[in-house]
Order: sequence, then structure tokens, then C-alpha cells
Amino acid sequence: MNKKSQGLEILLVGLDTFSIETIRTFLQEIGPTFRLTFLNDITEIKGIEKNKIDAVFFYSNRQSQKTIQEIRKISIECPQSAIILLSSRIDYHGLVGSFRAGLFDFLSLPIEEVELRTIIYRLQLHEVIQGGQWNPERAVLHLFSRPESFSSIEDISVTLNQYLNLFFNLEKHILYSSEFEMMGDFRTKFKFTPHQEKRIKRFLKDPLGLFFGLRFIKNEFHFLIKTGDEKFSYVVANNLSDFETHDILSDYLNNVLKTSLSILSDSKKREQTRLLSLTDEVTGLFNQRKLLEDLDFHISKYQTQKDHFTLLFIDIDYFKNVNDQYGHVVGSQLLIDMAQVLKKQLRSHDLVYRYGGDEFIVLLPKSNLTESKNIAMRISEAVKGADFTIEGTIPYKLSLSIGIAEFPHDGQNAKSMIEFADKMMYLSKKSGRGKVFHISEVVA
Repeated sequence: MNKKSQGLEILLVGLDTFSIETIRTFLQEIGPTFRLTFLNDITEIKGIEKNKIDAVFFYSNRQSQKTIQEIRKISIECPQSAIILLSSRIDYHGLVGSFRAGLFDFLSLPIEEVELRTIIYRLQLHEVIQGGQWNPERAVLHLFSRPESFSSIEDISVTLNQYLNLFFNLEKHILYSSEFEMMGDFRTKFKFTPHQEKRIKRFLKDPLGLFFGLRFIKNEFHFLIKTGDEKFSYVVANNLSDFETHDILSDYLNNVLKTSLSILSDSKKREQTRLLSLTDEVTGLFNQRKLLEDLDFHISKYQTQKDHFTLLFIDIDYFKNVNDQYGHVVGSQLLIDMAQVLKKQLRSHDLVYRYGGDEFIVLLPKSNLTESKNIAMRISEAVKGADFTIEGTIPYKLSLSIGIAEFPHDGQNAKSMIEFADKMMYLSKKSGRGKVFHISEVVA
């Protein structure tokens, strides 16, 4: 079958007007040719030319057993079609039964564009809807066809468990919080040969390994699954399907899992590299580059949500004296200590950056001028009351000069906001240091 040239023949059964229009609009936007046919109920399906239908979008909010019966009816009437269930009820136990009955995919209501995009992607890219029956290859394609969407090893592990539930009855599931705990328990359960223990340890160190078979007795299978954060699951399962266990846990599945883990690993490395480029190497705070990114984000967000935000431009008073008298190593340690004091005084969603030298900037989302003055005063008083030390023994007192800028009144873009807050900080210094300043108001 090559539907790319012929387009998709889609049957919509029992859908509300809003869902129909959402699907139609989305299909028009992403480009595949398509034809929609509408039915009020599955009893009307008998008059449809079924061998031409590629997909059936079917709405049901009934109990899972009734829904499964209706899916079976559609599967019998349209054996070559992919059945997509739409429902506002998410019953995972019922969904497993639905997949076994012939369901191709599930779409929760209200329809999310990202979910609909994935379903259309599967319909276009994979010819699995011709198989007529749920099988391991089809299940792998369904669950792992978008490996770039996994954000953690936990995501992949959960999806693997969903896959296993389609074919196995999971009789035992023990979670271990560490490799040491797991191996200690295994030595009491199993009599491993040195070679077997070596293979298990090799699997545990393999960044692209996710599950590992321990032993296989008739239809009972014992295996390990990595579940993330150094946690492991020991699972005992019985094969409930008509497929051989080696077909279910095939090399194909293993290769797909390794691809997903490899993409996830590469993504994490790129993110770590990106974060390093956005972090100040002395204090561990965000740097100027991250500040500009975040300012652009909040400025664009204001256009739609009208959320005000403010900046605090902070300068440590007389910090040059520290570097001149004690050296830059001591100065760097004081900057690190100052960063900790600042973070303790801020809310969880506030952001603090090292702007350069002894200057810091704090971004206060969803904050007006009054709130920002209160936060700035809290920071100023905390620093005045903090006991800083030189080389761990010599007590040292510090104070801050703080300028405030509010968006959009004091600046229309990132550059003008920073310049205004910097100017307010400078006026704070001129007024006697250790103060908070906005325009003509000095807060002592």
C-alpha cells in the first residue's frame, strides 16, 4: 500500500463537531491529502466500502468492556483499518484490553495537537495497519516510533512496560534503589556462575542496555529493567500471547530501545553543553547570555499574557577593596558566598545572574514595582546582616547598591531594561550606597 500518493481515507464515528473540525483543520495544515466520512454510530458502518478505509477515529466514553466490544466490531468490519479511540476517560487497564482487541492508537479529549500529529505520522509512515492483527513488530512501531520524544530513561522504561503488558502477565515486580541492593538480593535468589554475574555487571554498565533476561522456564520469564536514577526492576512474567517469547523480546525491539537511549544520551550531552555555555564558571549562577535569552522570552510572553516583570541590578559596594587587599581568589570566594545569600532571599521562580565583576542581576517574573522593592529591601538587609569571612576566619561586612527597572514602563527591550536598571543602581551609589533606587525614590 502506498497511501502517500492516494491520500488517507478516514472514517469518523460518533465524534462531536469540535473534534471533527480540529482533525480537519490539522490535516489541512500539515498537508497530506485526505477524505473524511462521518457516521453517528458504529451500526451505520455496514454501508461503508470498508476495504478503502485507512483509519477509523472512534469516540467512546463507555465502560472499558463495552468499548473493547465495539473495537472488536470495527476491527471485524474494517480489518485493514487503523482504529483510533477518542475518549475523555483514561482507563489504562481498559486500554491494554483495547490494544489486544485491535486498537491502533488512543487520543485523549480535548485533542492535543502534538498527540494528533503523532497519530497522523504513524498512519503515513508505517504500513502496519495492513497487518490486521496486533503483533510485536506493530507494537514496537506504535510505542517507539518517535524516539526523540523521550525526555528521560524513565519515559523509555514506562513505555517498555506498556509494551510488555500487551503480551505478558507481570506476576512479580520488585524495585531496587541501587545496584548493590539488587545484586545482594540476587545472590540469595539465583545461583549465578561467574560468567553470568559478569554478563549482568556488563549490562548494568552499558548505557544503551535497558532490559536483560535472567532465566527462561517454559512460559515464565525473569528479567531486569533499568528504571532510571540508578534504580532497577526485577520482573517475573508469563507469556499470555500466541507469540514466542523470542519474537516479543526480539533483536528488533532491542535495537529500537538502543536507538531511543542513544538519542536520549546525545540530547542530554547537547543540553549539558548548552547549560555550561549559559553558566558563570565562578558562582555557578546563570550568565549574561542566559539573561538575554530569558529577557527575550518574558518580553515576548508579555505581548500575549501582559505579565509584568522587573529587574534588580545589584552591585557590591567597595568590592574593589577586597580584590586589592586580599587578592582575586578571596574575591571569588566572596562572590560565591554572595550568590548563595541572593538565592536564599528569592522565590522559587525568580532568576539570578552574574552580570560581570561584582555585579548581579535578578529577574522577578510576574512582579510589580511594589513587590520588587520589597524583595530588593529583603536582599539588601540580608546581605548587611550576613557574616562573610575572609579566608574562613576574618569577619567581613558587605552591602549592596540596587537599581530597579520595570517592564514595559522603564524599557521596551532587553538592552534598554538593563541600561535603565544599571542607571538606577548608579544613582543608588551616588545617594550613599547600600540602598534601593527607582527613578527619584530611594529606599533606605
